[in-house]
Amino acid sequence: MRCKLFPVVRLCLKIATMFAAIRWVPVIIILCAIGWGYYAYVVELCIHTLNNDLQRVLYLLFFHIFLLLFCVSYYRTIFSPLRLPPSIFYPDKDCLNELMACERDEHLEQAILARYVAIHRVPVKTRDFARGIRYCPKCKCIKPDRAHHCSICGQCVLKFDHHCPWVNNCVNFYNYKFFLLFLGYGFIFCLFVFFTDLPYFIEFWTRDYQEHNLKASKFHLLFLVFVSGMFAISLSFLFFYHLYLTARNRTTVESFRAPMLEGGPDKRAFDHGIRANYREVFGYNKKLWFLPIFSRYVFCSLRLLLCVLGRPGM
Repeated sequence: MRCKLFPVVRLCLKIATMFAAIRWVPVIIILCAIGWGYYAYVVELCIHTLNNDLQRVLYLLFFHIFLLLFCVSYYRTIFSPLRLPPSIFYPDKDCLNELMACERDEHLEQAILARYVAIHRVPVKTRDFARGIRYCPKCKCIKPDRAHHCSICGQCVLKFDHHCPWVNNCVNFYNYKFFLLFLGYGFIFCLFVFFTDLPYFIEFWTRDYQEHNLKASKFHLLFLVFVSGMFAISLSFLFFYHLYLTARNRTTVESFRAPMLEGGPDKRAFDHGIRANYREVFGYNKKLWFLPIFSRYVFCSLRLLLCVLGRPGM
């Protein structure tokens, strides 16, 4: 029996490895675009095209500052590890055995979960569409408020926003600040490249093209304007949309489907006011808001996420 199953298991492992590798393709595309853009801007524009030394120094200085902030934010977004919900959300063996024995009887299952939540004081306020306790049969855990199961990552994710293929990771509680900075610095970086390269793009069409002075370097500068402009427009929509969501303390999932409470759906279930909402993501120290590092308030907001729900006075 083992000999028959071994080839099947090996095939499944190969398929899983292949899909895991494919998920990195969007990230590789972004890295290739950054690598080509670096060559086009630094070598073709700043070194071979610019004649003013002061202009060259300033362009290179700001280019590398924005690039560094963008790359670090991108790295932190990609490699921030997904963490499991706290152990209190995982029912004990006795409760799991009862859940398995109920044979998908939803009413009995909810009664078992409600009893476990009451006895162990599990901090959950949100409900599913049937007003029942949200339970993940795959992870065998009670879903914390705002947590959802990601089928790609294969686990329940705290404050799940969405799974982003461009970072090959879930945007969630632990990397949402880095994701916002990644969008913001990417937008600024692309705008900077676009507007500093634009005069030479115009010069290409008004003089070099008519004089048939078509060098390879000119085409690098030409495509750099198109690529940076395209990315700037795309990132601007995402960036300002997520700034709006942060101001309302909503995730992408919650923007399409309001959180369900015992009394019904409530779009403002987690809205504590704009200032408090931004502090929940970026922390109290505003000097650290624009740096791709963890804020101290992240630990306080985790307790807030797991223990407190609703607006002040709710």
